[in-house]
Amino acid sequence: MVSALTPRFDIQGLKRLRFSYDAEFDLANIHIEAPQPASTIEVDDGWYLRLSDEAIVGMELHGLKRIFLSSTLFARVFTPSLDELRQHTGKTIDEDFTADGSAQELPHTSHLLLFMLGAAAMKLQARQLAETTDARAAMQLANLRSPEDRPHR
Repeated sequence: MVSALTPRFDIQGLKRLRFSYDAEFDLANIHIEAPQPASTIEVDDGWYLRLSDEAIVGMELHGLKRIFLSSTLFARVFTPSLDELRQHTGKTIDEDFTADGSAQELPHTSHLLLFMLGAAAMKLQARQLAETTDARAAMQLANLRSPEDRPHR
């Protein structure tokens, strides 16, 4: 169960980012500023937010090629960023790479990060709402049981 979180993110604070990709494990890590200790919260299949004191400090995408790039929508969203990262690092998505840069040096990747963070925050809120709704429904169902089915006090 995901506890009620309200992740914070300062859009104006996005000055630098690091995009790392591990081809063997098909794992992308996107860090805001630099890697730092953080909690990892799953928001969807293969999609994780990294939080430090409820501030979003990055995200992980497990299955970048398998999940995200196999989707027409996400492939279109990722293409400008992957082209930019290839130009920046000289490496393709079939290789391990790390790109460090400012938001101005990596504008497409910065835009991708903002898009993905917004979508991840919405998914997290939807998941929290669903869990809250499920919990309420379970409580209501428990209260609807006949008196003889309820535990005696």
